[in-house]
Amino acid sequence: MLVPEGRTEDGYERHFGVNYLGHFLLTWLLLDILKDSGKYGSFSRVVSVSSSAHRVGEIRLNDLNSCQSYSAHAATCHSKLAQLLFSSHLHQELQHGGFPLSSCAVDPGMVDTGLYRHMWMPLYLAQRAIARLLFRTPAEGAATVLYAALSPDLEGECGGGYWANGHREMTTPPTFDPQLQLNLWETSLRLLDLH
Repeated sequence: MLVPEGRTEDGYERHFGVNYLGHFLLTWLLLDILKDSGKYGSFSRVVSVSSSAHRVGEIRLNDLNSCQSYSAHAATCHSKLAQLLFSSHLHQELQHGGFPLSSCAVDPGMVDTGLYRHMWMPLYLAQRAIARLLFRTPAEGAATVLYAALSPDLEGECGGGYWANGHREMTTPPTFDPQLQLNLWETSLRLLDLH
């Protein structure tokens, strides 16, 4: 989160490569196992960790590496929106295939972790003071993720949704755009040479 401009070993902008493409690839590699291990009444689940930062993100398919202009904050937001688009499209693919596997995205909230270490120093110092008072502990932040992954209350219905604070929340209009979901999905497959 908010890391200085840089590239992964494969040449992708770091936020996009780590927060999105890495998760896409891991899910892709595990997909057959997940499909086979789920059963009706006990679905397998893919839980993507996103953030409320997705609300100001945008997907520019012609500039996924943020080459035209770079902002660490914008790159973080773009990668979190990509996670939601991926999660929603994956869920649609699984539903159409009739697999006992669902997909959803979660927001763990503002959690007191080392993710903020790349902020401008005065902001970082202020964040440290505020975090102790207002941010969630790592265990509290993990609770929404674990709820989406394990709760029997969500059996079979977790998919395609965005969960925050223990309940489903609405997201921004781009997350519901099936063409944008499909375009990002196909672009990701091409970038990772998975066709």
